[in-house]
Amino acid sequence: MILNKKCDPPRLIVERGIKMKAGKISERYPEGKEEALLAELMAEFGTELTYLAYSYVKNSEDAKDIVQNVFVTAYRHLNEVQENYVKSWLYRVTINKCKDHLKSSLVRRVVPFGLPIEKKESEPSLETSIIDKEFSSSVRKAVFKLKLKYREVVFMRYFQDLSISEIASVLKLPEATVRTRLRRANEQMGQILKKEGFIYE
Repeated sequence: MILNKKCDPPRLIVERGIKMKAGKISERYPEGKEEALLAELMAEFGTELTYLAYSYVKNSEDAKDIVQNVFVTAYRHLNEVQENYVKSWLYRVTINKCKDHLKSSLVRRVVPFGLPIEKKESEPSLETSIIDKEFSSSVRKAVFKLKLKYREVVFMRYFQDLSISEIASVLKLPEATVRTRLRRANEQMGQILKKEGFIYE
């Protein structure tokens, strides 16, 4: 149940083939097999939750620690979560833990936009994996200059391909608010990039 802190990012295989059905998530496995269920959830959602956490805390080790705590929470509440809402539930728990982490941090670190890459022989670092989502270095810098409320919707929409309705569900916001934040985020990114001599549409 413990994520390997030495792995960057955790070696989790994202499996999209699991269908969400009505009923409690714990019903997927018989009683006493909770750890097998947890392993399945980690395989399906671990990587994207780590990316999500990183978009908030801007630190790969902190992101992995937060996601580890998310799955500890999930393990304790397996009997309470409806299976067809498990993804949005995990996203909300991750976001809440990220915000708690930011609130409790006494030292506000300014992360340089040339993010350090922790190189590994055959595996890209978390930072590299995020950058590889068709975002240029300049766009990446602009994203991390956005306020958190704009950065989170940009990340979910363009990095994780969540729909407007899914983002609204995760953040518990009206869909119109999500659209407004995305529009304003794009406007702000355009202004930032224009100052650097780039055109962003």
